[in-house]
Amino acid sequence: MNRKKIQLQLPLTEFVYNGCFAAANFLSVFLTAIGFSAGQMGLMTAALNGVGIISQPTWGVISDRIRSVKRCFMLCMAGTALCALAVPGLSRGGGGWLPVLAVVLVVMYFFFHPSNMMMELWLVRVSSHPQLRIPYGSVRSWASVGYALFSLAFVPVTWAMHVRNVYYFFAGFATLSILLTALIPAESEGNPAREKRQRLRDMPFRSILDTWIVGYAVFEILYQIPFSWRVTYMVFTLPEFQVDNSLYGALMFAAGICEVPMLLMVRRFSGRFGWGWPLMLSVALLSAEYLLYVLGHSVVTLFSAQLLRGFSYALYVASRYQYLSRLAPEGMEASTQALVNSISAVASLAAAAAGGFLLEALGTRSFFALLCALQLISGLFFIAHHLFAARFHHTAPKDSGCRLFAVSREGT
Repeated sequence: MNRKKIQLQLPLTEFVYNGCFAAANFLSVFLTAIGFSAGQMGLMTAALNGVGIISQPTWGVISDRIRSVKRCFMLCMAGTALCALAVPGLSRGGGGWLPVLAVVLVVMYFFFHPSNMMMELWLVRVSSHPQLRIPYGSVRSWASVGYALFSLAFVPVTWAMHVRNVYYFFAGFATLSILLTALIPAESEGNPAREKRQRLRDMPFRSILDTWIVGYAVFEILYQIPFSWRVTYMVFTLPEFQVDNSLYGALMFAAGICEVPMLLMVRRFSGRFGWGWPLMLSVALLSAEYLLYVLGHSVVTLFSAQLLRGFSYALYVASRYQYLSRLAPEGMEASTQALVNSISAVASLAAAAAGGFLLEALGTRSFFALLCALQLISGLFFIAHHLFAARFHHTAPKDSGCRLFAVSREGT
């Protein structure tokens, strides 16, 4: 078992891969720069969310069938890199080329959306592998460091050249992540070469429709609607704080670097309280972030909001994959994650289409007050669902790490 090799190579891959996410987060700035209004941006975001409805279940089933998230990750990044290379040229072609650009972006996100799911599932497998036991946080924290540093590095890039050129870097990071992934030993995901491939007709898809999983899917919908609006429209808060769009990367750096300490601490916290409570803390911190956009006026307040965003996202991303993997049927982890992602993408699709017009109608501060209320509702639903499922449903989570209010394997 090449534990030391995996322990060195996997964090490096995560570090480089998150250069793609740093580039992807300039989507709103890029669309604004080439003339998209808030409403048009909402429609474009809706289309990109919509393709996730198809792509994530597709790649999730493929991953479970061939028993390799690693190979699916590499294929997804190859498709992402090819599309990203075409984006800058198409954006220079004028209004007549915008429909073609939109199609290329949709195809690009068909590959890019599932890649994060594959990487996160890979990390969960590594952390639970009986011979590896590489802590999730020690690897995932390098993703946050990479995201933060590359976000900051893009600031002078956007000063020196048009923001469209960020997509060249996007393609470069995607290609490099493929090369690094190819070097990681197959044992990192349980040596899938020795595992028998599943036939589609033998895969227990019905077992995914469990009360706990369905309830969590509803929570994801309620969580993701305000969060996806935050990701898309946070750039519109900058004029409220007299901050130029060119500093957007510095704000992402602040958020990304604050993920690191929380990722390193979350396993200890979850070991004591389970994986449900970190999700609830994430809801509370996100709600506080939105409230700062409503009430704040200074640059200090804006950066403080990014600290809350970093803490909250680290808790969410570390907990949701661990939580849902413990609810998923054996051998169906990727399909379960993909189904939940796809369901939440349907809600995000409808929300994204309306978000821009809602922002224009309400104004920035009232819009983020609405987000705060919606985020709190998601947390209240999660708690209510746990109370209901633990009281009335006979099949409790198969792992006590999913507990909230002391739900155990046997249920209460």
